[in-house]
This record gives sequence, C-alpha cells and structure tokens, in this order.
Amino acid sequence: MARFLSAEWFASVTSAGPPTATVVTAADGPPTESPESPGLVIEQVVTATPDGTVVYRIAVAGGQARIVWPVPPDAPPADLRISSEWATAVAVAQGQLSAQRALMQGRLRVSGRPGGLSAPAPAIDPVPAEVRSATTYE
Repeated sequence: MARFLSAEWFASVTSAGPPTATVVTAADGPPTESPESPGLVIEQVVTATPDGTVVYRIAVAGGQARIVWPVPPDAPPADLRISSEWATAVAVAQGQLSAQRALMQGRLRVSGRPGGLSAPAPAIDPVPAEVRSATTYE
C-alpha cells in the first residue's frame, strides 16, 4: 500500500494505470492534443504532506488525463493552479469533502486561467481504481 502523493504512490499509478491514467516524466512530453480537445494542464500544489510540499500536474487532452510528476523545472505555466494543505487534499481524495465545498470554505486556492473549465468536460480520474482503493492517507 502506498501513501497518497508519495513517490511510491506515483509509481503505483504508473504501473497500474491504463493509458488514460499514467504518470509521465519530462522526457515523455505533454499529452497528445486533438482538435476536439485543445488540452488543459492543472497543477496541484499540496503543502504540509509527510514529504513536504508536493507539486504534480494533471494534463488533460483528447479525452485522456495523465499525471505528470515530477513537474519539469522548464515546464510552461499550467492553465490552472490549485493549492491546498495536506488535510484538505486527503479529504477531497477520500470523497469526504467536495472540491467545490473546499473552495467555498477557502481550503482550496485557485489561480490561473479558469476559462479552460468553462465548457462541460467528462469526469476523467487519472488514478486507477486499484491504486485508489489501496492508497493509505497517513
């Protein structure tokens, strides 16, 4: 069992995930874009984790979502940046708190260009179910 947002957890996502749920490295490049989906990159910053601050991205394009970790130092700016503390990230990941409620309560901070979220998009979870069910949150 891997702890949420640990290096082991990111490796679990890589080994278990289908093509729509993979961790990529800087060498892999961004997800392929398609005319139907110009792409959206969401950077997530989680502070006060057991490993310190963790930064990763979810890149969505062409109906696929991929986790990018670690974020390359020369990566272009993300479209959106979502920041929270560990306790909030854990509550959202476990389904105990919705992202909308966390945002209304000031527990999530969003910056960037939210226009990419204006069109309805399918819910794409980049974490495979078997990883999510085996994740620990301590």
